[in-house]
Amino acid sequence: MPHSTQTKIAKGAVWMILFKLVERGLGLISTLILARLLMPEDFGVVAMAMSFIAMAELLSAFSFDTAIIQNQKATQEHYNSAWTCSLLLGLVITLVMIALAVPIATFYNRPELAWVVIALAFGPLFTGAQNIGVVAFLKELDFRREFRFQVSRKLISFCIVVPLAFLFRSYWALVAGILVSKFGGVLISYLMHPYRPRLDFSKARELLVFSRWLLVNNAAGFFKERAADFFVGRMIGANSLGTYNLAYELANLPTTEIGAPINRALLPGFAKMHGPAEVSSAYTNAVGILALVALPIAAGMHALAPYLIPVMLGNKWLDVVPLMQLLAFNGALLLFHASICAVLIGRGFPARVMYANLFYTAMLLALLAGIFQYDKSIGVKGAAYAALLTSLLSTPVYLYQLRHCLGLQPFLFIKAATRPALASALLILMVQWVIPPYRVGTTFVSTFIWLLAGSIVALGTYVAAVLLVWHVAGRPVGAEHMLLQRLAKEWAQRFKLRTGSSHV
Repeated sequence: MPHSTQTKIAKGAVWMILFKLVERGLGLISTLILARLLMPEDFGVVAMAMSFIAMAELLSAFSFDTAIIQNQKATQEHYNSAWTCSLLLGLVITLVMIALAVPIATFYNRPELAWVVIALAFGPLFTGAQNIGVVAFLKELDFRREFRFQVSRKLISFCIVVPLAFLFRSYWALVAGILVSKFGGVLISYLMHPYRPRLDFSKARELLVFSRWLLVNNAAGFFKERAADFFVGRMIGANSLGTYNLAYELANLPTTEIGAPINRALLPGFAKMHGPAEVSSAYTNAVGILALVALPIAAGMHALAPYLIPVMLGNKWLDVVPLMQLLAFNGALLLFHASICAVLIGRGFPARVMYANLFYTAMLLALLAGIFQYDKSIGVKGAAYAALLTSLLSTPVYLYQLRHCLGLQPFLFIKAATRPALASALLILMVQWVIPPYRVGTTFVSTFIWLLAGSIVALGTYVAAVLLVWHVAGRPVGAEHMLLQRLAKEWAQRFKLRTGSSHV
């Protein structure tokens, strides 16, 4: 059972990463098109509206699906009650946001924002109506079907938002993309799973007992991600908010594209585990893989940002570069925070996740308020400094929760991340030594060539540095050993197949 569960987690992580690669591929193409057609202010207007929409969605942030995943004895009544509560809460949020559309527009002093809020207000209702049966994909570790479900939603959104961007050339293309993605998710959820939920409140109280902690935890998570939006949007404006949001999204690629899918597989997997030894082994391996993959991505983004942004988005987005360089490291830290939260929730400690996230949120709000009150001229970069500093100072709090609840020592985390961190530092130094500083006015072809050269240098340096550091450390059993073993097995199988086919 232990080996089977860890194997399913590993396969699930592969499926979820594959989904994120497909999603990001579509998202990257979409972002490139939208960034060329739209202005930073357009992104900022949508970010203003989504800040309040997301805050209102906290009313439905009980994460009933997570409660069902964690409960190995969930019945049909649990599923029906979860769907009923989600649907009703989604309806309440829609009505509340429609009523508050004008006050929100007044808060930001942008009258046109009211209609954006009204349109986006229907998103929570669509989300609440989604078929609760698709939770079984994760609960039963059926990641292949989860992959198909998530990719289908993304494809629908992509096929709508890009044509609308050419048609409208405004933020309405972004609004339409968000709504279509949510509504499409509802339709696909009922097509892909035969379960048909019914109105039922019989298990609502039981679900709330577990999910009440997740509500507060999701509230803390909201301010963890969105607190800067209120400060930047209110004090600096939509243009700066659009710049910050795009920088934050790109810089958090290690979290959203690598960490999120792995953590999505970790939560149901850890819920099925038995015994501290199995949990300790699985967590150490997971952190090692996360560090081995995500840290060089963050380091590469930091080093190559001056060339990456002009190639991807154009020179009108150059203000994103310094923000992205700061937030890249923040994204890597948030990745590890998310993995700790997934383990704790999976093992039945949502309250401890809530405590850690509340600490993070309180510190972030205090730093944002202090920085903008002290010096408003620091601009949007002040929000990036506040986010990075908060992530650094709160990491020991997350590690403490892990040790307190599961007996996993911080040494396991440090040991797993040290070698990839050293190799990533060498990556940054080598790229900065080889690639010249970017100069405004450089042709697109030259910029692309230097970006390609820098990427090759970054990849080569990291692979060589990882192997060197691992060898100097005595080639211990860990993420490097697992990865090399896996590659050797794959090559052996390929060689065997080729040899067999040649004999035939």
